[in-house]
Amino acid sequence: MEKSYLSFSAPPLPYFVEGNSTTFHKGQQHPARRKLGLFDIILVRKGHLYIGEEASQWDISAGDALILEPNKYHYPTARCASDTTFYWLHMQSSSRWKEQPACDPILPDQTISAMHYHTEHATIHLPKYQQIPHRNALFKTVERLLQSTTQPSSFAFWETQQLFMQVLQHLSYNPMPQHTSLRLAEQVEMYLKQHYNQHITNATLAQHFHVHENYLARCMKQAFSCTPLAYLAAYRLHQARLLLITTDWSLQHIAGEVGFTRQGYFSKSFKAKYGSSPSQYRQDMSKA
Repeated sequence: MEKSYLSFSAPPLPYFVEGNSTTFHKGQQHPARRKLGLFDIILVRKGHLYIGEEASQWDISAGDALILEPNKYHYPTARCASDTTFYWLHMQSSSRWKEQPACDPILPDQTISAMHYHTEHATIHLPKYQQIPHRNALFKTVERLLQSTTQPSSFAFWETQQLFMQVLQHLSYNPMPQHTSLRLAEQVEMYLKQHYNQHITNATLAQHFHVHENYLARCMKQAFSCTPLAYLAAYRLHQARLLLITTDWSLQHIAGEVGFTRQGYFSKSFKAKYGSSPSQYRQDMSKA
């Protein structure tokens, strides 16, 4: 059967509704349902389940996962040949989603302000059917998830949803190839975010990561469509913009805080990127 993915635009993220562990004895079968209204994640611990969804059919064995869609017809294709234990987790999503044969991105309905540098649109890809990697680790997380639902609701909400995010992360597929160049670009990205207010040049980056400057630039362009120093400049300006609206620091103080050695160059760079000077931006943002 050809592989397919349930792809969700995020944010917002899918959220957990309910779940449990169920055992079917030999001769029992999964119930038939039409338009359940929720995504049904099935994780088999022992035995086999035989399930169909519209024209597709699966033999789900121990260590397999299947996600049934909310508005399709689900039905048993055979009775269990042995005792079968599985987890079922119902989830819902208010974001755009679709089933597709490849991990193509989904454009979101919502627009995230450019002010939020750390929050980017993403697409979560969940294989409809897969053999679970590191199944024991996932099953332990699911057990903790189900246990959290027995706590008082005021306390359980946060823990339950956080554990469910771990489940989704375990099941999700990252279509980006984890080549050495991509890993290096991500390491450079983290280094720039952690040291943006320090003096950084192509030479210091090359020395720190023990690679040639040109290779660093190629890796960053492949992953982020910009050079390391262009990424650094954009991140510094973003941090400056946050300081302009959250502090009463002087422009000179802010410039130095985010890594600019000259206030004049900081103001010129800020206006080129955001269309107004730092002082004008602060004034506009403080208006009632």
